[in-house]
Amino acid sequence: MNIINLSEDPQFEQYAYTWVGDFHSYLFRLVDSNGTAVPLTGGTLAITYTNVYTGAAYTFPSGTSTLTPQYATEGLLTLGLPSAFPTVGNVRVTVTLTVGAVVRRFGPLYFYVQQP
Repeated sequence: MNIINLSEDPQFEQYAYTWVGDFHSYLFRLVDSNGTAVPLTGGTLAITYTNVYTGAAYTFPSGTSTLTPQYATEGLLTLGLPSAFPTVGNVRVTVTLTVGAVVRRFGPLYFYVQQP
């Protein structure tokens, strides 16, 4: 499994290609604008999916995404999708880490969801 670095620098974009019906986990590392891992300890994680073209939320037919820290001090976490990608589209993903009153945003990651 490849590690996808999600940077706090919004100019550092990542891309992933997938298929409608794809349903597996992804491994992320959250990094600051210098590329240094951001510890997840004591933080709350959230994820958003939006349609690149319309800005509307990209929705899955059921379930909830799970963000599970793997090596919290190294900024590693696993994304479990709520269900398979339901439709073709370009999906923008961002992850938010909140520690106390400090909110940090990572990404974007662009999923190009294609028809098999």
